Amino acid sequence: MRPISVFAMRRYLFIVFFLTFSGISLYAQSAKQADDLFAAQSYNEAGVIYDALLRKQPNHPLYLYRAARCAQEQGQLTQAEELFIKAGTKYPLRNFFLGEIYYQQWRMDEALVSYEAFLSSVDEQNERRPLVQQRMAYAQLIARYLKHVSRIEVLGTQRVHKADLLSAYALSEDNGLLQLDSLGSTFTTQRADRRYYAVRTTEVVDSLTASRTIIVNQQRLLEHWEAPDTLSPAVNGGTTNSYPFVLPDGATLYFASDREGGLGGLDIYMTRYNAALGQWMPAENIGLPYNSPADDYLYACDEAKGCAYFATNRHCPNIDSVEVYQITLGERSFLRSLPHNELVALARLDSVASLLTEVGEPFAEGIGVDAEGNPSHPRQYTDSKASQKPLSAGVNAAADSIFFVLNDSETYTRLSDFRNDSARSLYKNYIKMEQIQLQAEEMLDHLRQQYYDANDSTRASLQARIPILSDEINKRKRLMRQTIAQVRKLESAQ
Repeated sequence: MRPISVFAMRRYLFIVFFLTFSGISLYAQSAKQADDLFAAQSYNEAGVIYDALLRKQPNHPLYLYRAARCAQEQGQLTQAEELFIKAGTKYPLRNFFLGEIYYQQWRMDEALVSYEAFLSSVDEQNERRPLVQQRMAYAQLIARYLKHVSRIEVLGTQRVHKADLLSAYALSEDNGLLQLDSLGSTFTTQRADRRYYAVRTTEVVDSLTASRTIIVNQQRLLEHWEAPDTLSPAVNGGTTNSYPFVLPDGATLYFASDREGGLGGLDIYMTRYNAALGQWMPAENIGLPYNSPADDYLYACDEAKGCAYFATNRHCPNIDSVEVYQITLGERSFLRSLPHNELVALARLDSVASLLTEVGEPFAEGIGVDAEGNPSHPRQYTDSKASQKPLSAGVNAAADSIFFVLNDSETYTRLSDFRNDSARSLYKNYIKMEQIQLQAEEMLDHLRQQYYDANDSTRASLQARIPILSDEINKRKRLMRQTIAQVRKLESAQ
């Protein structure tokens, strides 16, 4: 073997040095390019380069932190969370952005820990401190409300322009009249003897002039409206109070407010009038999923149709649109023992499909789904105006004549159409329940009419009877929905 010459050795060392130096230069150039793209907020391009850099230096704190920020800006929250955690605590802003990720996912306990860690690492003058403190206050509220998420059944949802909001509300005439105005909506009772609406007022507090929107009511005597009365602070507790709706009992008021303690924006509240005390009781936030950090308002009930409506802009792409949910009325039950991600999805109404006319309580062999495990005959989602007629089996005067929708392709018009004897028998029971329900609703209407015409002492007695009968009606409606779901299951199994 021939010995390597001194010249050849020098040449070999030079090549090795050149390639190594070139690699370092290219690596440094790539890092600078990524930093420049990051500074220019070109997160997609910067993220590609940081990913390449991390393949060579997988534990580099700065590259991990910036790759995490790039992923976060592109909505890749799971990847961003993993990278932030791996980056460690060298960069204090890491805790802020981790808190934002947890907040966005409604993982509020983790968000609070991250926000607290951020606040402890920065001084009192940090520009993000006010935002973090606000986030922490909302996180605590949402964490509390998540423990009491109501189960709702959705009949349908429509997205409309805000100016056409009331086109999505199909209330029976005996529920009164809703009219839209610049400050919200005006509600006039069915007898047209009282109306509720919002007005703008100017107040002086600590030598400062402030503008508020408050709810007032007016009573009609003969052909004239009396001067408006301002509702008590129990109702007018925020800067903006609007969208009133009063149930036919005359004592239950729903309205929207931005008062302290809400989830953000406008929230829906409910209060009752205590006739004995002559005042409205402290208002209660009706919770999730009706309310959200966005604007939620105009909750209106139609007991005759067994449904209610409320509006929200939580999922709307622009400020000029609003989504109106039509839901069933019934007993208020709460979601329990669900995985966190499922609970959050239902609380935020991320998906309507899982809530479409689904029955929550067990009944006989099981209810609320068809033969394939889908919600029984749900009303489909639409962006256009849909029929507002609530789901109903319906029956006419002829003994054997019915109107029963089994699925999208089959509708029964006679009892003899049933193939399953148990389904037919159960449907006959449903018809009996429907007749009892109609009688109960007529009685409720009669009691309400008495309430309007009664003196104060008689009204006090009726105020006790009306809610009891109304509650019985709502319970029976729920049982009737369960019965229809069971009929569909038995008949679909044939």
